[in-house]
Amino acid sequence: MKEYVVFLIQMLIWSSFSLIEWLSGRDRAFFKGLLLCIFLYIAFLLARKIGLRTRKAIFTTMFTAGVYFSCQHFFWETLH
Repeated sequence: MKEYVVFLIQMLIWSSFSLIEWLSGRDRAFFKGLLLCIFLYIAFLLARKIGLRTRKAIFTTMFTAGVYFSCQHFFWETLH
């Protein structure tokens, strides 16, 4: 059950990442990568704070990031 709650909250985190990335559209790629690292770390810390073990928190964070970015990619492919 904790994994499901973490998954839902992390999807909200990734949605806010997309908004912030859109707002910083003219930034260089280095700063966008830094922003991604910061959001990955925040998502990981949230998973640890909710009570997941470190390995499970890393796996859940990477899984939610992968799901979100692959869905985002398919969404943008269908629009263009």
